[in-house]
Amino acid sequence: MNIALIVFAGTGSRMNLSIPKQFVNVKGKELFCYTVEVFQNHPLIDEIVLVTHKDYIEHVKELTKSYNKVKYIVSGGDSRQESVRLGLEAHRYFDSDKVLIHDGDRPLINATIISENLKELDYFDAVCTAIKHKEAASFVSNLGRSKVIGDEEIDVQTPQSFKYGIIKKYHEDNKGGNFSDDIGLLEKDIEVKYVQGDPHNFKVTLDVDLKVFESMVK
Repeated sequence: MNIALIVFAGTGSRMNLSIPKQFVNVKGKELFCYTVEVFQNHPLIDEIVLVTHKDYIEHVKELTKSYNKVKYIVSGGDSRQESVRLGLEAHRYFDSDKVLIHDGDRPLINATIISENLKELDYFDAVCTAIKHKEAASFVSNLGRSKVIGDEEIDVQTPQSFKYGIIKKYHEDNKGGNFSDDIGLLEKDIEVKYVQGDPHNFKVTLDVDLKVFESMVK
């Protein structure tokens, strides 16, 4: 089974908004819905798990009731790491199932990236979406975590994808940690396959990011 775990439990404190950024209405649709729809429409995704802020559970249920792949909507924790763990615990999947963990505030994820993550999980236990650092340097304000692979600097994106049993174990073994992303939990122990991301697959973090996204929505 192929599961998309979409996390958007933050408060958006870096943006001066009265509501979390993921619930901002952009041309008639809340931002997180753009993200969910890409996974909903992908033919290889079987189920979707949503992790959101506890105060917005009912709101998210109402907005996603037409998405038949959304099976679980759970309350997040005090950190992203805890929120992902709670999402993984929403249902006990088989250890060999594939789970794609994605930031709900990366609304311009595309089907090709999803397909590449799923394909590489046939051969690897951990897959990470990334782009060359220079591809994003002048595009938006938020580049995310950077690291060096070989001699090349890359910017890490999501989805970050795993065999369910492996990533669940690493989250259980590292409760209370503060890793900024899921690959960080296991990259020292397990070979990670990096797949090509997209500069458009940026995270909406600051006002400028939201303006860029609004300009790109048709």
